[in-house]
Amino acid sequence: MRPTIRATVEGIDEFIGVDHHKKLSQLVIRDRQGKTVKRGTVVTSRQALERFLGSPGGRCRWAVFEAGRSYRPMYRWLTQLLDGVVVANPRQLRIISDTAYKSDRIDAGKLCDLLMIGMIPEVHVCSEQAWSRRMIFRQRVDLVGHRTRIKNRIHALIDQYPDAEPPRPEVSDLFGKLGRSWLEEVTLPSPYRELLDQLLEVLEHFDDQITRSDGQIRSFLKRDPRAGWLQSVPGIGPFFAAVILAEVDDIQRFPKAKNFVSYAGLVPGKDQSAERDPSRPIHKRGDRYLRWAFVEAAIPATQKNLAMKSMYDRPRSSTESSRRNDPTRRVERMDPSRRFRRSTWATRSRG
Repeated sequence: MRPTIRATVEGIDEFIGVDHHKKLSQLVIRDRQGKTVKRGTVVTSRQALERFLGSPGGRCRWAVFEAGRSYRPMYRWLTQLLDGVVVANPRQLRIISDTAYKSDRIDAGKLCDLLMIGMIPEVHVCSEQAWSRRMIFRQRVDLVGHRTRIKNRIHALIDQYPDAEPPRPEVSDLFGKLGRSWLEEVTLPSPYRELLDQLLEVLEHFDDQITRSDGQIRSFLKRDPRAGWLQSVPGIGPFFAAVILAEVDDIQRFPKAKNFVSYAGLVPGKDQSAERDPSRPIHKRGDRYLRWAFVEAAIPATQKNLAMKSMYDRPRSSTESSRRNDPTRRVERMDPSRRFRRSTWATRSRG
């Protein structure tokens, strides 16, 4: 039997728990005394939600649901229909998944109960502008990944015939001007020549799409003065500035630099108990795109900034050198990246 839970959060008359899925969603509405006002399954659409929720009648109503791959539509609809919406972090809601009896109906009820007592671990919901920017640069990242795979396929194909005519030019980039010209002229037997032509066509298509994405990124960077501030940090160029702006959204939500560094996910985890305090690798629980951007930007930063270079290239003792697989050693190599992120936090927060 479910225990009666009374609301401890002030100012809210009705609490709504939502277990949402792509096609159907389970909702439960409870009042401040914990009484279930309404419960049901609805089609995941704005019209169905509006019919189920009805008129507020002067009541202050808040809803909660878990973040997921397609949480944005549900968030938009609920913010239009209700007084407040809380998006929960599913990683920190093990109380819902760690149970012997689980269903959408039960999950919605548990979310509602946690909202009533103010125990929902929230995630940050970025603005629509930041979200659209994220979609642009994330798609560019995917396009670059696809292009890299095509280039690898081309390398693997032409490596089958190292004696092809004309001879392969001595160039560092096979896909530069000289290398492209050779790829178009090199003689290969069938079907390898036809396969190479197909790959070159696909590669050209990805080049065009990446160029279009770069134009979109440059257009909104020109309108955002924060991009110039970020590019004053060693290692950060226009693209990484766009990534950081979109993924961070509001830098003021991080009260201290260490909070921002932890959000990026490149700090060691911790699993201490009594005298046991083992070294842990980075926890990787932050924003993976932000983490990727800082790791990539840290390399040119160590080349331009002597302090970061000395940190990255500092001499190691024989004990350190022997710890090849020690997670502490892997974390230590992230020191420049962490210092780098602290500089980024300081630049944006002061701006």
